[in-house]
Amino acid sequence: MTTPRALSTRRIAVSLFLVAGALAYVAMGWVQRAGVADDGSWEQAARVVRQDWKEGDLVVFSPAWAHAGAPRFQGLRVDIAELPDWYEAAKHPRVWVVATAPQREPTPPEGWQVISRTEAGAVTVHLWGPPADRPLAWDGLASMKDAKVSHGDGTARQECSTWQDDRWHCGPPHPWQNVGLITRDIEGRERTAIWAHARDNNDPLEIRWPNVPAGRTLTIHVGLTQRAIEEVNGTPVAFEVRVGGSLVVQRTIGTNEAGWFRHDVDVSDRGPLDVAVRIVTKSNPFRQLCFTADVWR
Repeated sequence: MTTPRALSTRRIAVSLFLVAGALAYVAMGWVQRAGVADDGSWEQAARVVRQDWKEGDLVVFSPAWAHAGAPRFQGLRVDIAELPDWYEAAKHPRVWVVATAPQREPTPPEGWQVISRTEAGAVTVHLWGPPADRPLAWDGLASMKDAKVSHGDGTARQECSTWQDDRWHCGPPHPWQNVGLITRDIEGRERTAIWAHARDNNDPLEIRWPNVPAGRTLTIHVGLTQRAIEEVNGTPVAFEVRVGGSLVVQRTIGTNEAGWFRHDVDVSDRGPLDVAVRIVTKSNPFRQLCFTADVWR
């Protein structure tokens, strides 16, 4: 049997426990508010970036999802995707990392150089440089107008010679059966890539760049858009890359296969390159294939 005194002691213990919990909750709120970047901190961080901004720079955030201050950087090149892409970031000469709690001191990717670090209230502004020993020699995205686009084989081969709205068209301009730059949701984030929607009935689509500058590595990324992998129609897409006529990449992407697949090809023993991409599918509804091609020295 519980005595009145024991009941009173138990009530006091429970009350103290509740009070302690409430105090801890309040203290946690104070700590969180103290680490949150306010308007003044964002403004200060933006001034730091703008004062030393150079053509080609990029702004990212740490953590990547903590980009509430992005409007302060209006007019600058800013990546607000929640999935960082350090491969693409390496194409920029410098990257500003605007960092807030809980990741105010991010670690640079392997090979990246720390240029500067500046406190801006509750924000820390880091300036990093990509690996100096791996400069970009050629970017297919930037060289789209230099590409030779065609479809068909042998005597049925036809050049796609209509250049309009930064895209190659095979005949009169078409809303989606074309080749050119586009931004689409691919493997968890919006990516700018070369749109190369597959043609129907195994009609091969080829994108070729002659006289690509020499380098050490040809890097290919390829995948289907999010819209494509959600579609039940269409058939797998065969994707090939040839350098100087030699097959260096061969991949079949399933109808609903998600991914942004990377292929690195050693081209260090070659001179100027002839790079050709070939895309084939039997049934092309929503076969929205995208890719990028880069040469690194």
